[in-house]
Amino acid sequence: MASIIAKKKANQLYYYVVESARVDGQPRIVHQTYLGTADKIAALIQDRAAPVPLAATAIDFGLPGSLWLAAQKSGVFPVLESLWPAPRSGPSTAHYLLLAAIHRICQPGPKTEVADWYRRTVLHSLWKVEPERFTSQAFWDCFDRIPTEPGQDQLEQAQTLLLGAWKQKQIVTRRLLAYDTTNFHTYIASTNARSQLAQRGHNKQGHHNLRQVGLSYVLDGESGVSLCHHVYAGNLADADILPAALSRITALLDRNQIDRRSVTLVLDKGSAALANTLELEQAQLGWVSALPWNQAPEPLRTKDVEQLTSCSSAQPGVRVATEKTIVHGKEYLCVLKYSASFAGEQLHSLSTTLSKVLQNLRRLSTDLAKPQARFTETGIRNKITGWLADPFVREVVSFQLEHIDNRFQLQFELNNRALQQLMTQRLGRTILITNRVDWTAEQVVSAYSDQQKIEQVFRGLKGGDWLGWGPMHHWTDTKIRIHAFYCMLGVSLLQYLHRQSQAVWAGLSVEQLLAELSQIQQFQLLYPPQGDKGPNRVATILSKQSLAQQALASGLGLDELRSTQRR
Repeated sequence: MASIIAKKKANQLYYYVVESARVDGQPRIVHQTYLGTADKIAALIQDRAAPVPLAATAIDFGLPGSLWLAAQKSGVFPVLESLWPAPRSGPSTAHYLLLAAIHRICQPGPKTEVADWYRRTVLHSLWKVEPERFTSQAFWDCFDRIPTEPGQDQLEQAQTLLLGAWKQKQIVTRRLLAYDTTNFHTYIASTNARSQLAQRGHNKQGHHNLRQVGLSYVLDGESGVSLCHHVYAGNLADADILPAALSRITALLDRNQIDRRSVTLVLDKGSAALANTLELEQAQLGWVSALPWNQAPEPLRTKDVEQLTSCSSAQPGVRVATEKTIVHGKEYLCVLKYSASFAGEQLHSLSTTLSKVLQNLRRLSTDLAKPQARFTETGIRNKITGWLADPFVREVVSFQLEHIDNRFQLQFELNNRALQQLMTQRLGRTILITNRVDWTAEQVVSAYSDQQKIEQVFRGLKGGDWLGWGPMHHWTDTKIRIHAFYCMLGVSLLQYLHRQSQAVWAGLSVEQLLAELSQIQQFQLLYPPQGDKGPNRVATILSKQSLAQQALASGLGLDELRSTQRR
């Protein structure tokens, strides 16, 4: 027969289940099982008696919650509310714009999906707004009430107020701004005449058959937040839009009382050629720009790598040389930048492309020699022109097409001398020009490196790794501009959040940050009532977290958000 006994060890009672029997006529313990202390036994009994949850609901907590906190701490939501105050009941325009931005980051899709997604996020319990208020029609009606006419454009006012708020919070401090342009294809029908922004042009993703819209964009070189953007017609060239963009940038700086001369604008070579230096000087801004190769001084272009000066460890593998040049009667500083890593990337790309092109030419030459070959000279030349689209490949590959005895004969060759010259005097090189003539070459190179940040934003927008710009389910110019506004708003929130995360878990990329935060979920467990009567009980717990997720939850304020939910 089993019984429970206590044994005292070091003033602590420990309990055992024992079974006794007679051994050789004497009572002895023949088996015992350790139970533990009284507290442990009580906890064990309580666990066995704990009720089983009736249901469990998963809530997206980490990513939408962090973005909501970022919108409050960065001043984004207060600025939106100052422009679009909350009505007596229901969500305000500020809620619609912010929700559209967060939705584009967390789960890009049409507005018809927002209500169901919102219901499954922490925003539902924080905002206490019913999901039925966020239907597709509600978004449409809300956006219709936003004036975008010149003189009363609230989207322009919002950009101005956001820059003022970020300046006050010292989010924008370095005065180094990166500028670039891109375009996004749309699926707006050719017969739709309601949009003047969506036009056909050279699409950077290769969708030349679709209408597209252009986007000029300025971000802060240090924090990465979006300071200014403008949507323009898709058939305008990058260089043509620069004067209008400069006018917007300078107006934004003037309204926030930021000295133009204290700001340095960094541009890509597609936006600022020598022809635009007059526009840049009239804007009274400092600027650094890449220069098209054929417009750079030849003595600077042809310098040997050994003649270039190595930069410090802050720019590993980079060599530079400088030279003063005169443009439109004014002196500027030209900097030749040679990057060993960039040269390696270009050489790898050139080798791969050359291999494919030479194989295609050999295959075409063989096909032309066949008796049943039926080719036209125009068709052959168009095909070869497509293969030689890369300017580097055109420099080193030449061909000759002849028509002999009613047949075409194709000869081609690789110019080894041109290839050697390309490797020694072109690959890995970038020519920069600036009106900051008192800067060192390394300062110019360091400033231009911020241009990579804006390229990362564009890749994140088009690939959907950061925020899904497309598909854009709008077909009027006003809605397209509003779509661009909340997408750029989302980019600013992401950049602000990423900068905060570096103090908590250094080295996280934006993509890794999104992955970590999206895995932090909240579970709502529904338990039966304690007695025979009463409502069901609800308990909330967070999913099991990695060390990085625990640090992010603490550092970004998600723990504080949980306590806010309970109140």
